[in-house]
Amino acid sequence: MQTRTTTERPHPLSRFFAGLALAAGIVAVDVLRGVEPASAADYPSWEDVIAARTSESTKQAEVERIQGLIAQLESEAQAAQELAMQKADEYSLAQEAYDTAVYRADELARQTDEARVRAEESNKQAGLLITQFTRAGGADLTLNLIVAGEATDDLLYQLGAMSQLTQKTGALYEQATQDRNTADALGAQALVAEAELEGLKLAAAAALEQANQAQQQAEAALAEQSAQGIVLEQQLAALTSATAKTVAEYEAGVEERRKAEEARLAAEAAARAAAAAEAAASGRPGPSVSGWSSPLANHVVSDEFGQRFHPIALVWRLHAGIDLVAGGGTCGKPVYSAAAGTVTQAGYNGGLGYSVTISHGGGLTTVYGHNSSLNVGRGQAVGGGEVIAFAGTTGTSTGCHVHFETRVDGSPENPRNYVAF
Repeated sequence: MQTRTTTERPHPLSRFFAGLALAAGIVAVDVLRGVEPASAADYPSWEDVIAARTSESTKQAEVERIQGLIAQLESEAQAAQELAMQKADEYSLAQEAYDTAVYRADELARQTDEARVRAEESNKQAGLLITQFTRAGGADLTLNLIVAGEATDDLLYQLGAMSQLTQKTGALYEQATQDRNTADALGAQALVAEAELEGLKLAAAAALEQANQAQQQAEAALAEQSAQGIVLEQQLAALTSATAKTVAEYEAGVEERRKAEEARLAAEAAARAAAAAEAAASGRPGPSVSGWSSPLANHVVSDEFGQRFHPIALVWRLHAGIDLVAGGGTCGKPVYSAAAGTVTQAGYNGGLGYSVTISHGGGLTTVYGHNSSLNVGRGQAVGGGEVIAFAGTTGTSTGCHVHFETRVDGSPENPRNYVAF
């Protein structure tokens, strides 16, 4: 994940995704703090509007009431989106903490195993030297030296050699002891790190659930603002117009506005579909031996999976994925699903900006970050090689690229294990 000093936040959530959220059902609002549902407002009926026209004072009061309701809808939609972004940021930080802890625990376990292997090897070498010493008659050297006579020089040479052998054996045993102590110390650290993982994993899962609920509520608030706003604006127009409207004229105006909004959304959806179709026709990445494909055509790997020193936070942190760029420029290039699955997250996601998460079954998921726009919604089934987004630089990013992750039960794994980059 490339970084920069400022974080670019995306524009408000698309009403297209708000419609998807409404179709799937709205999450209860009481799980979210700080945002009350717009549906709790007491909206005026057409009869209220007609009655308000009987006097200037009642009309003005109704105008102010409707204007207040419109402002309330806008304020609630904005508050819901800000809460969604806050929860996404909290999830991003919780996930980063868990990812780094997983990597550290794995590294400690690996270093422990390596230290134990070294200790065993030192013990084995020391044992071999002792065996050689015994076979060479080391126990009889002193007696041989006394009775040797003219052969004393040869025995002295043997004695010197055996002394060196003894010193080397002692050094090997000392190294073996040191390696065992190192292994024990690393093992103790590994146990502590492993014990911390479950708490961090639960914290990340809870943060993800809150982020998803907050996004659903933001989408619902935007949908409420769009739908109810049309009615309120028509009622406001009826009150401020010099000519009284009939019920039929009022309903016709509402229907006209509704159809115009539907046409606008349909045009946006058609434009996205056309862009996706054009991108697919331009040549999607071919599958690798595993059957998975790269999320970016003509890609170059710009950053690998692994621990690195974060240039902004100035701490060592796990880079939980692989960064990809395309020759000739990456901005706006189509981002493809690496394999078939179901979209479980699509929207703002903290440092990853606009991101998409796809579940492939068996606890395996892929993540695609820093997109400029998304082409799929939560709950949508996608095929392998399908256009799911367009590359960008949203979130914490220095430039357009695709940040690609693979996870098993929430834990990050090197994407090279799945895709032949």
